[in-house]
Amino acid sequence: MLVAAALLMVGGVSAQKQTGGEKNLEVNFAPLGGNPISIGGIKFRTFTSENSALRLNLFVGSSSDKTVTAQEGELSLEDPTSPALYSWDRSFDLTIRPGYEIHFDGTDRLSPYVGAELDLGFGNTSTEDESWGPNDVDNIGELGNNVVWTETNKTGYFRFGINLLAGFDFYFADNIYLGGELGFGFSSMSMGDSTVEVSDQTAYNLANFNDPDADLPADVENGSTFNVGPNVNGAIRLGYLFN
Repeated sequence: MLVAAALLMVGGVSAQKQTGGEKNLEVNFAPLGGNPISIGGIKFRTFTSENSALRLNLFVGSSSDKTVTAQEGELSLEDPTSPALYSWDRSFDLTIRPGYEIHFDGTDRLSPYVGAELDLGFGNTSTEDESWGPNDVDNIGELGNNVVWTETNKTGYFRFGINLLAGFDFYFADNIYLGGELGFGFSSMSMGDSTVEVSDQTAYNLANFNDPDADLPADVENGSTFNVGPNVNGAIRLGYLFN
């Protein structure tokens, strides 16, 4: 409220809000949080009229972290040239939330609205670990014939939901606003099977089962979750209009 009051004084007596035909981008603003400016995706709106808007929230995120699990020469006192080994943690997330808003007259500065949006998302995670060992029964104990092989564990998800929304835009200067939003909705998330992939199955089998002809672990089914209830955007929305 203090931030809004300060901006109100800066903005003067009047501030122009949407009249129809404008476009809009916004970010989340949390002045008391550890990360004051954040982007939980890119939110875009286009006002089809003074009282209606199409909206789209898009988030694409990807990460890859590499760590050293063994230094060169660390794996064997008998072979100081044993290789360094690494591990990778990777993730990918995509969220698409198309929606529609109906705005009410409010005041010269205030534009309250209700709306609805779909929530579509999917993603995956994987962990890839390197190991060093024989890939032939006849080479067991012959360190010079060891190979580096990888084991990758993967899983994913798909999410579908619908949210009913209520919020407001408060224009403290021409075409620039602060806002808040809350809603009520449901979402269903289906988790993909956990799978194991290896670059050298014989080496994997010898390391884990001491049997070159063993089978890979079967895929593990992870099930699904269902949620229904209120939701709220805990940050202040900060955005601007443009033509």
